Amino acid sequence: MEELEKLFSDAPTVDISNKDRLVIFSDLHMGDGGRMDDFLHNGEFFKHILEHYYEKQEYKLILDGDVDELHRFSLKAVYRRWKDLYIIFKRFYDRGALYKIFGNHDLELSEVRKLPKDIPIFEAVKLQYNNHHIFIFHGHQVGRFFFKIGHRLINIILRFFANTLRIKNYSVAQNKRKKFNIEKRVYEFSRRKKIMTFIGHTHRPLFESLSKKETLKFRIENLCREYPTADSQRRQYLERRILKYKEELRYIIQKREEEDLISTLYNSNSEPLVPCLFNAGCAIGKSGITALEIYEGNIRLVYWFDKNISQKYFDFNGYVLEPLEGSPYYKVILKEDSLDYMFARIRLLSD
Repeated sequence: MEELEKLFSDAPTVDISNKDRLVIFSDLHMGDGGRMDDFLHNGEFFKHILEHYYEKQEYKLILDGDVDELHRFSLKAVYRRWKDLYIIFKRFYDRGALYKIFGNHDLELSEVRKLPKDIPIFEAVKLQYNNHHIFIFHGHQVGRFFFKIGHRLINIILRFFANTLRIKNYSVAQNKRKKFNIEKRVYEFSRRKKIMTFIGHTHRPLFESLSKKETLKFRIENLCREYPTADSQRRQYLERRILKYKEELRYIIQKREEEDLISTLYNSNSEPLVPCLFNAGCAIGKSGITALEIYEGNIRLVYWFDKNISQKYFDFNGYVLEPLEGSPYYKVILKEDSLDYMFARIRLLSD
């Protein structure tokens, strides 16, 4: 954990209060706009919600690594294709509202003296909220075998061989065992320091250390616990909610998104789960974009989708859909709670 200790101590601190609004996106993997650009199918979608929602509502923007896909493409090629998006990033920066963190796919940004639109780059950032810390970094730093020499070798292989052969990116997000191990190490570090940590890297959205699969199980259990003492009208409502959550859980299990190994909690059964680990997911999902929001003292895991591509959340009770006016885009708050409550649990449940 020495690497994370140093990363934490060296990270610049940004004070936030109950008046602040922040959004954290991770893993855009912006490419050159060609067939091998993973960001291409969500690029205009992302640009629209950033400009017409988050900028309009004066959010601060944190880009948590792997924003530029520099394993495959040159920075010049990425900037040329997504110049309009860099201009939006610069507008956030000009009002003191942008923090850009590098990941393993854009590690070389840490070595570039002049970046597009002169936007500085960080390895990590600490948010300070009421004397509590929210530690934000990409997540590749906890990989045991990640060295710069390996990073450079990957660049060569992907740029000169994989691109030519049209082989898609391989990342830790496709290796469930590595994904779990990374999350577990970050969880243990955060629990020990009694802090909240946001990462990306694994492309797996997490809220209070729970995956979506575990969150749905938890919700179903709580609704079942309430059912025996509810009146008849409330029971009908609970039955509908339980049915919808069961349908969504079956959908996830059928897609085999998680194996038994990574669906287990990070702690042993003898210890309470500490809600210290969060993950923004990624901006390159096939049917949508996930993000973390800090909104006036609350933390949220949100999901943006295009109704022309997916209408899943129109069918699930219990979710409130927020349309973005003049577009086919909707935002869903998947989970929300207060920062004060989260930090109280972290303090009381950690060792």
